[in-house]
Amino acid sequence: MSKSSDFANSRLLLVAGFGAITLLVGGMGAWSVGAKINGAVVSRGVVKVESERQVIQHPDGGVVGEILAHNGDQVHAGDVLLRLDGTFLRSELAIVQAQLLEIAVRKARLAAERDDLAKVDFTVLPDFPMLDPEQVAQQREGQSNLFAARQATMAKKINQLREQQQQIEKQIEGVEAQRVSLMEQLDLVSQELEDKQSLYERKLMEASRVLATQREHAKLTGEIGRLNSVIAEARVRISSLEIEVVGLSEDRREAAITQLRDLQYNEISLVERETTLREKLARLDVRAPVDGVVFGSQVFALQSVIQPAQPMMFLVPSDQPLYVSVRVDPTSIDQVYSGQQVSLQFSTFNRRTTPAIPAEVLRVSPDVQTDEANRETYYEATVEPDPEALASLPEVKLMPGMPVEAFLKTDARTPLSYLTQPLTIYFNRAFRGE
Repeated sequence: MSKSSDFANSRLLLVAGFGAITLLVGGMGAWSVGAKINGAVVSRGVVKVESERQVIQHPDGGVVGEILAHNGDQVHAGDVLLRLDGTFLRSELAIVQAQLLEIAVRKARLAAERDDLAKVDFTVLPDFPMLDPEQVAQQREGQSNLFAARQATMAKKINQLREQQQQIEKQIEGVEAQRVSLMEQLDLVSQELEDKQSLYERKLMEASRVLATQREHAKLTGEIGRLNSVIAEARVRISSLEIEVVGLSEDRREAAITQLRDLQYNEISLVERETTLREKLARLDVRAPVDGVVFGSQVFALQSVIQPAQPMMFLVPSDQPLYVSVRVDPTSIDQVYSGQQVSLQFSTFNRRTTPAIPAEVLRVSPDVQTDEANRETYYEATVEPDPEALASLPEVKLMPGMPVEAFLKTDARTPLSYLTQPLTIYFNRAFRGE
């Protein structure tokens, strides 16, 4: 009886055990087929600002004159961060302006000579604020004196030519008086010759006396011709002197035009140089392009030399939207898409007190990228945290550079699919290999 009872108990336990196993296996099977588990692509990322950090550089370089911003300073767009020393540039600009001043006053003097003005018009001169007013006055006075001296020299030469003309005119007057006298004598001799010829024809006068009168008539005629020639030559000389007078003015005008043209070329070159120097002076103040916080300053001492395009400091823009840059493994890129829901876990904060932040994928890079440091390839996914979720956690202050663990949610799958996926992949490869 005892053995029969023990056998019955053992059988009951065995049946109960098989039943429990059957229920467990059946339950697990039903769960693996019917339950759904949310999938996710796990990636790491970093917090960034919508606009990247600003590199503060200078195109020309120079010597540091004043440092106005340091690491951690909050600055606004347009604030001066750094001021370079402009002593050399201002000195060079003063030299260029002095040369431009000299050209300007020379041009004013030459314009007066070209237009035959009574004095130089300096009202057209540009302003030279960097030059000493006394220097400007000296240049103007010097060119005025030169203009007056050249004008006096010109007037003296013209007066000399006019005096020569007057002298020749007086000579012409004297010769003209002689010619008039000879003309009167010729008239008398002509009358006398007619009378003697009449007497000679009547045999009342000797031929020798008629011939003598004829010789006198011819002599007077020749002398009058010579005087006419002298007068003509004198008038030609007067005309020549008049041409010289006009030529002096024309030569002066042509010389002024030529010099003005030559000065124009020099002035263009100097104006370009002045413009360049003014632009460089305007760039001595290195200003903040946007509102932000200064960090990574490389300038620590006055009079230190800055090379062209050398990074002097960096500026993290403030009040800019933050996003998370996530690196996605190329093997998982087929599961990542725009609009995908993401769960962000910030390792900087305490995970027990800081819940995961919901987010959304904004865009995915169209091509693979390579990390130059370790040659790792990845796709970049831009993820935007939910603003309302961030606003509900005032203690969470995101800063650029914070590390982030991102769970990019994929479609829900059954546990059985997770278990059978490796076998499915294996058999697919095996069958293709065969």
